[in-house]
Parts: sequence; C-alpha cells; structure tokens
Amino acid sequence: MLRHLLVGAVLVSAALVACTASTELGKPCTPVKKLEDGGTPCNPPAPANCVTVGELSAGKDFVSFGATECEDLVCVVDQESASRQLSEAQRDAGAGLDSAATGYCSRACVQGNDSTCTPQYQDMQSVPGNAMTCRELVLDPAIIAEICKDPVLCERYFGSNRSSFFCARGAPTDGGI
Repeated sequence: MLRHLLVGAVLVSAALVACTASTELGKPCTPVKKLEDGGTPCNPPAPANCVTVGELSAGKDFVSFGATECEDLVCVVDQESASRQLSEAQRDAGAGLDSAATGYCSRACVQGNDSTCTPQYQDMQSVPGNAMTCRELVLDPAIIAEICKDPVLCERYFGSNRSSFFCARGAPTDGGI
C-alpha cells in the first residue's frame, strides 16, 4: 500500500512539472519587416530585413509579427524602449539609427486579463520594470474589422493575428503603431 502511494505521489509530481508552462514572454527579440517576396530573414547586426532604430518613433509602441525568436512570432518595442533606443542612437551622431532595434517577445491577450502577461523567460517577472499588462498596441478592434473586410489587405497588414491587445511593458497611450 505504501509503495502504491509513493508511486502515485511521484506520478502526480511529474504531471505537475510537465504541465508548468514555460514561455518566451519577455525574451529579447528583433522586430522584423514583412517582405512581399519572403526575402531573407532578419539577421542582426546586418539588419537588411530587421526594423532599425531609425524606423521607431519616440513615445510609440511598435509591434512586429514574424519574429522567429518568439514562440508566438510577436516582438514588441514599447514606447519607453523606443524612446531610449532612439536617444542612444542619436547621441552617437546618429550612427546607431541603422542598427537593428531590440524588443521582447509578446503574445496576444484578452483585454482586462493581465494574468496571461507574466513574463516567464529566465524568471523575468522578478526583475523590476519587466511587469507586463495586456494593452492595446495595434489599431482599435473596429478599425481592424473594417480593414479585414478586404481579405487581401487584412492578410497583408495583420497576417493571421487579428488582435489589438498584446502583453507589453509600460502604460497605454494612443494604441501604438
């Protein structure tokens, strides 16, 4: 009997460990450009198909779909990070504006539900300033629905992702770019 309980306890423990989801949420990534011809992947430091620091806008969120470093293929540069990267690049006489921008892996989320936005990558949730919330980073859902009335435009701008809300650091502003 004791042996059966011990075996049962081991099986339950193994199942709990196997069910613990480890995600790449918060992992560093490089935002990519969508290329009509498929092109070559973004491969920093030569940023042929990478979003560059010079393409960011200070104080604006930037979301990129197709970042292969991320399990959900979503890479975000939040407004604070965009401002910081631009400032650092401009301090060096603009030399860094052509370098690849740096973001972090994100995923779509449900408005008002921050519980799915806890960064798990390398225990990042314990690092001050890495807290994420579910916030609107892309266009308003009504605008997305309007654009998606045309399937070709919808695919071009959003791919398979039609969400407006993503896990991100910082406070919400105007919906980003």
